[in-house]
Amino acid sequence: MTGKIFPESNNVYQDQAKILFNYYSQAAEKIVAEEERIEKQIAVLEEEKTALQTEISKLWVWFLTIILFFVYFIKKSGLGKQIADKDTRIAEFKKQHSEIFRDYKVSKLGVAYVPIADQIKYEDKSFIVDYTGKVNESEITLQLSRQNDLLIETIADLENLSSEAPIVETSQDTETIETDEYSTSIQEINQHDYFGKLERSLRTISYCMDDLDTTSVSLPLVADKCEYLQFLNEFATTEIPENAPVIPVFNKEKYAGSVNKFQELNRLKDSLSNKTQQFEDVLKGLMITMANSVQAISALKVASTDKIIFESNKVLYQILKSPYNHYSPLLEHEEIERIRNEKFDYTESVQGYEPFQLKQSSRVKYNLVSGMWTAEDGSTTNLPFGVHQIYEEIVTPVVQNLMAENRIERLKIYNHIKDQKIEYLNRWHENCEDFYGRNRAEAADIIRDMGKSLQEYVAAYNTLVSLQRTEDTMVQSEGNLDSTVVDVVDNAAETLIAFEMQSNEFKRTQSDFEDYMERLKEDIDQKADKFGHIEYYDAKLRDGYSNEVAVAADEVRDLNDRRKPLALVNPLFAKSSELPPTPNVEDITFEHIALNLPIIAKNALENLKEREEETPFDGYSDEGRNLLNEEAEDEQADEEIVVEQAVISEEELTEDDSEIQEDELSEDEEQDEDDNEEEEEVSEDEEQEEDDETEEYQYSKDELNDLDDESLQQILDELGLEYDADEFDREQAIDDILENQGEFDNDNEIKI
Repeated sequence: MTGKIFPESNNVYQDQAKILFNYYSQAAEKIVAEEERIEKQIAVLEEEKTALQTEISKLWVWFLTIILFFVYFIKKSGLGKQIADKDTRIAEFKKQHSEIFRDYKVSKLGVAYVPIADQIKYEDKSFIVDYTGKVNESEITLQLSRQNDLLIETIADLENLSSEAPIVETSQDTETIETDEYSTSIQEINQHDYFGKLERSLRTISYCMDDLDTTSVSLPLVADKCEYLQFLNEFATTEIPENAPVIPVFNKEKYAGSVNKFQELNRLKDSLSNKTQQFEDVLKGLMITMANSVQAISALKVASTDKIIFESNKVLYQILKSPYNHYSPLLEHEEIERIRNEKFDYTESVQGYEPFQLKQSSRVKYNLVSGMWTAEDGSTTNLPFGVHQIYEEIVTPVVQNLMAENRIERLKIYNHIKDQKIEYLNRWHENCEDFYGRNRAEAADIIRDMGKSLQEYVAAYNTLVSLQRTEDTMVQSEGNLDSTVVDVVDNAAETLIAFEMQSNEFKRTQSDFEDYMERLKEDIDQKADKFGHIEYYDAKLRDGYSNEVAVAADEVRDLNDRRKPLALVNPLFAKSSELPPTPNVEDITFEHIALNLPIIAKNALENLKEREEETPFDGYSDEGRNLLNEEAEDEQADEEIVVEQAVISEEELTEDDSEIQEDELSEDEEQDEDDNEEEEEVSEDEEQEEDDETEEYQYSKDELNDLDDESLQQILDELGLEYDADEFDREQAIDDILENQGEFDNDNEIKI
């Protein structure tokens, strides 16, 4: 890209060729014009000379008289002088013709550059700042972090943390974190080195990104796709030859401070960028990396914590099993089933009770390698039948020996209790039978009375029906008694149907009552059986614990989720242990655990990209970005864009003849006056065009979309465009305004 001067040329070399061509063309035209002028003067003089010679040839008539003879010589002498004067002038013009300067040449042709704009680097884009005053200033807000060094260091630490995670966290720099928001049961936890540093780094970056120094600068930024930008792309260049003359016509220092702010921002971004990525790309990549890292590491930590707890619980359960003597449930199946079904009832057990006794050969041992329990015969099991050593080895022998000392006295007490309960039960059953007998008699009486009442009701109903028919007949006969005789109608069928319906209702009521009495009797019998049970404490004290263990082993599946894992220790231990309260976990905890951080980060970046596409910056330039890409390896933050100005220095033309010089000077002055008049006309046209541009405001499509219907109608009225006020079409109105503005722009093209 070398730039150019003339619109019809392609580069500066064609411009130079055109300038040389125009120069030599003007020189040739000047030479030809001068020759034609001199030749014309010579021709005029030749004609005048010929006329004088003709006039001399006609003077012979003056020889007729002596007086006229002297007149002849006088006129001839005068005409001779005029002819001589003409010859002299002709000779002078011929000399001028021969001395016309024809040796025109260009001894030196150069190109000078005038800076008119700066291209400011911003990431992989660029902004173009105009210096000529043709672009209005735009206010831009720049935000710079006050903690640049801290931000750079923290981002580096965060990248290291996201790339590597320790298997086991150290605890040299722990931090207490309040967690009452997630659980009132666990209101604080200790955060160890890795996650603590990770969270502190994120908080530091957030702080640095919030601690910003906001500065507003005003710069005349060239808008994208404007005519001036097209002019710069066509006529300007960034490739200035070495040692080329640069003429600073416009004041660049006016915007130096604002440009330095941009350069400072670029230096910050470059310091936070690596060789292949820009600052925003680093932050975007860091968001994705951190989301994936935190998501993966958190999941791994939860999984590892669960595994540690699970394995530690397994070890704890094995430790808790140590106080138990374990027996094979297969080898001792009958004995275990017998003790499980034992009721410890004195009436049944006093004569034939056999104490619960497990054989030593049924003992099992734990295999640490396989995790199974193995008996002497080689059989294995996962859930042995465990009896606590204290009960089996201490409590049972002590109880058995103590009970043997006063067994006779206890039998007397048991027999007395049995006699009393039998007496009470006999009275209980007698009273219940009497109660049920009276209830059955009363129920029969009630049923009989209900049947009798039903018969009376049917008879009265038939009488009422006959009476109503008699009244109806008398009304129809108008007082004739003969026609009022009413035949007796047999409605036995209707009576039977009504009786059957009522009878069924009575039967249902009776059945419900009898069912209720049966349930009541069963409940009374159950309570009687329970009251009649006499606890055989001799067996209960000795084998009650074994019975509870056997019953608990059969109820493991009914335990809640918190107690089921404890069944691995012992079913009775799981059933009877006192557990701490269930931890209180707030709903927000599960909401935060369920968050998918990579998806959230991806959606945030997509939303940011959509916002950037919806609100592009006016000073952004695709062409400028292309210019910047060509100079990507250049370390300078900005480059000068200059317009070429051709300066031609030629040798002074020197001529000896003063008249020729005067004529040339007079012609140059006349040409200068014509040029000045043309320049004044052009300047007046440009001023008129600038006035027209300032008077006519150019609306963009986004601005028109933001306006309401009344504002659009007002703009249409100002432009003199027609529209339908009743059925106003916004899209058509916007298209008409943009089309009208496009025609205006074509008519008022800026000339630079």
